[in-house]
Amino acid sequence: MPRKLLIFFILLTILAIGSWLRLGGIISNSFAFTYDVGRDMLAVQDIVVNHKISLIGQTTGIEGIFYGPWWYFILSVPFFISSGNPQGIAFFMGAIGISTILLGYIVGRKIGGVFLGIIVATFISFSPVMVSTSSQIWNPNPIPFFVLLVFLMLYMISFGAKHKTSNAKYLLFLGFLLAIIIDMEIIFGILFFLGICISLVFIFRKNLRIKEILFFVLGILFVFSPRIIFEIRHDFLMTKALVIVFNNGFMSAKNFSIFDALPDRLGSLLSLWNVTLSGDNRVVGFILIMFIFLSLIVFYKKIENIQKQFIKIILIVIATFLIGITFFNQAIWSHYLVGVPVFYILLISLVINQIRIVLRKSWIIFFILFVLFWINLNPMQVLSNISKPLWEGNSAVYRNQVAVVDYVYNDAEGKDFKYIVYTPAVHDYPYRYLFSWYGKKKYGYVPVQKNTELLYVILEHDYDLPFRLKDWLRDREGDGIVQKEKVVKGGVIVQTRTLK
Repeated sequence: MPRKLLIFFILLTILAIGSWLRLGGIISNSFAFTYDVGRDMLAVQDIVVNHKISLIGQTTGIEGIFYGPWWYFILSVPFFISSGNPQGIAFFMGAIGISTILLGYIVGRKIGGVFLGIIVATFISFSPVMVSTSSQIWNPNPIPFFVLLVFLMLYMISFGAKHKTSNAKYLLFLGFLLAIIIDMEIIFGILFFLGICISLVFIFRKNLRIKEILFFVLGILFVFSPRIIFEIRHDFLMTKALVIVFNNGFMSAKNFSIFDALPDRLGSLLSLWNVTLSGDNRVVGFILIMFIFLSLIVFYKKIENIQKQFIKIILIVIATFLIGITFFNQAIWSHYLVGVPVFYILLISLVINQIRIVLRKSWIIFFILFVLFWINLNPMQVLSNISKPLWEGNSAVYRNQVAVVDYVYNDAEGKDFKYIVYTPAVHDYPYRYLFSWYGKKKYGYVPVQKNTELLYVILEHDYDLPFRLKDWLRDREGDGIVQKEKVVKGGVIVQTRTLK
């Protein structure tokens, strides 16, 4: 078989496996449709349907600080194409995940050749962490794709300098990408931005001129421009909120010990390493770390300069994250580290490829990849799960919420009705969107706000604080007479009430 055809076949197989892992839950409508997703869908609906363009996006979790609107702008494309169907937007997320596999191959091929590209693509394809970020609609999840684009731009900056081409356009796009990542997840984005800036200073400083740095800044300002306009219009509301946050010791506090935090933060990064590459097996994860450490000691001098540059970049960025989250005195949530698996995958791929080059035995990489593939994915267990009944899930699963909406409309039999929802998240954004989009599309009308005889009370379980549901129902005992009660999919209870 010709070499090019073999490479094409291998890459196609990698993409097929990655696609199957990512799209299965989307095809069966098993993806999560949570508070955040419902909120975002309503905001995108305002943009696409009502033509209301916002200068800010979703909240950051820090009071008074908002993301920019770029996540909504990105979602507007699949929203328009799918006519607002959440499954279509989930497919878009899956497509980004599959594209990340292909982009990993491109980045790896440019840095170290075809074999490196195949190694990177393989890890991205089957890594459980990378799969999970491709199957849910959530603003941090596309970040691995953009991180790889950043590495591609860094390669082009280094490559362009060697061939006397202008780096201005690459730095412009680099600034744009780094700002977009901040706009998708602020903690990860800021730490990644700092790590890349440090890398530019220490590794690529000879490739940079004042004019090109200005283009880098221009790319950042372009992304931040909607929020800048918002700030000017609203008397620097977010700036004032940010000052208050830092004055209250958001990054550090008197009772917060950095030395106590360091082992915990290091543990977070090591845990993510294990989940990314070793099937969450600590022993295998430790062996891989030692494998990389010893390989770099023995083979580092033989590594090509361009690959050395990227190893340095990866280590600088990881060190930046470790220092950054150590000084961060809040809880470290998984989405704060959403793009870190990409660093791990690139690092181990570079080491494995170098061993292949030194030993001149390509079969070694396929053996290592097969072992890690088996550890992470356990194909026999995956195949056995195929024959099992479809996982029902809870009230956050999209198809279960659709089933609730279908039940309400079928029970109403075309009559006007009102509804209220108890959900632990307090806000009923997912149902608000489904009644406005799915209900209108399939049944031709939406719930009314005016007085009507028919009321549906939708109750989600509150497993953490069950007393809240009991108190909520007690407060609404006078809201009509319960005619019947039905448990729908996911354990959601729907009460049919008639108003007095």
